[in-house]
Amino acid sequence: MEDVILAGFIRHTVNHKTSVLTKLFFLLPILILPLLAIPSAMATPADELGANSQQIGDLEARSQELDANYQQALRNLVAVDSEVTRYSNEIAGTNQRRADIQAAIAEDQARLDEYQSQLNNRQGALEKRLRGSYKSDDVGYLEMVMGAGDISDFLNRVDMINYIAEEDRQLITAVQDAKRGIEDKIANLSDMQNQLAGTAEQLGAAQANLLDAQGRQQSVAGSLQSEMQANQGQLAQMQAEAASIEARMNEMQQQATSASSDGGGGSGYSPPPLGGGASYSMEATAYCLGGTTASGMPVGHGIIAVDPRVIPLGSRVHVSGYGDAIAADTGGAIVGNRIDVWLPCGDAYAWGRRTVTVTVY
Repeated sequence: MEDVILAGFIRHTVNHKTSVLTKLFFLLPILILPLLAIPSAMATPADELGANSQQIGDLEARSQELDANYQQALRNLVAVDSEVTRYSNEIAGTNQRRADIQAAIAEDQARLDEYQSQLNNRQGALEKRLRGSYKSDDVGYLEMVMGAGDISDFLNRVDMINYIAEEDRQLITAVQDAKRGIEDKIANLSDMQNQLAGTAEQLGAAQANLLDAQGRQQSVAGSLQSEMQANQGQLAQMQAEAASIEARMNEMQQQATSASSDGGGGSGYSPPPLGGGASYSMEATAYCLGGTTASGMPVGHGIIAVDPRVIPLGSRVHVSGYGDAIAADTGGAIVGNRIDVWLPCGDAYAWGRRTVTVTVY
């Protein structure tokens, strides 16, 4: 009977251990995953402030770069605007010269028409006289000459006829010369007008390209201005966050100093702050309570409580037998060379209180 009872007890014990191991197997990932996330929770306000300052520096450098680019874009835009104005003035001047030439051509064309009319009238009168000299009912040049009374009258009549003919010839020649001069002038003015038309076309094409460049430069300047405004907004936000972090750090330091002073019982203990990578022997007590620290960070592995007069809050340290940690909490009993380290409850019980070497970075 005792053998049966003993066998049953052994089977119950084995089954119980197997059940516990099975549960631990399934709970192990749940216990490990939070520990894997601990390094991201170990950022101190000092780390945040450092990262914030780096971002502020980057934003300020970007702001200076954007401002320089924006000023250069404005200078380019002014230069393009000046060129657009210059081409506009040249186009206006060219068009005015074309209009003046067109007016001159019209005026010369009117004079040419007048000369042509005079030439037509003179040639018509000459033809009329010539035709009349051959008609029987009219007195022609020959009859007028032959009707002279004496040789003197004859010579006078011949001279008069020659004079009339010479006058007609000179007048016709003068009108023809004037007509050719006007025609040449109109041809020259037409050539000038064609050249000015080509110049105006070239100026118009160049101005169109400048207007396109002007639009692109305006777009660049507008884009840079928008980016500058956005960058200034981010910079102002980061500066506000930096001020908030500094205020929180000051408050944490004041609270920690006050708490340590109250917990010191008026002992007057005030050791110099540690730092510079030096190592010190301290008494470390493990605890496993939940909650948040004096700095607002959640408790967890890598979070230790210190006397801020000895180890400033936010310091990174290495605790022998424990690992890297951050000084992020205080406590009434934490005075002098004493620290509290957080561990899971089973490990905390095993840790108890022991002497460790603390290296402050």
